[in-house]
Order: sequence, then structure tokens, then C-alpha cells
Amino acid sequence: MNRVALRWGYLYLLLLLLVSGVGLVAQRERGELHDYRARFTQLERERAELLRAYEARLSNRAVARWAEAQGMVPMSEGRWAE
Repeated sequence: MNRVALRWGYLYLLLLLLVSGVGLVAQRERGELHDYRARFTQLERERAELLRAYEARLSNRAVARWAEAQGMVPMSEGRWAE
């Protein structure tokens, strides 16, 4: 076997190892990306649930019920009570 063929063989082997290494790194990152997307989806669901709970607690009717439970009287009823 001549030297030129041997050199090309080594170069081919080196490039093959390099491409294999890049492929392994890409597969690992793809798995991590899948995990991140799943976590993001879970966090989005939790965020939507928390926003619904927040809006339910701070709706006008909920605040009015809380105020009445604390002894506050609506303005219209308070004015006529005098």
C-alpha cells in the first residue's frame, strides 16, 4: 500500500470519527431539548392554572364578597342608612 492511500485512509478515519462525535453531541442535545420542551409545556400549564386562580380571587364579585365579609357596606346602601 502506498503512502498516499494510507494518508487518505487516515484522513477518512479522522473525518469519520469527527462526524460521529458531532452526531453523538447532536443526539444528546436533542434529548435535552425534548426535556426542556416538556418542562416548558408543564410550566405553561401551571401558569395558566395560576392565572385562572388569580383572576377568580380578584374578580369584582370576589372582592365585593370579601369586603362584605369584612364589614364594609356598599356606598349606595351606606348613604341611605343614615
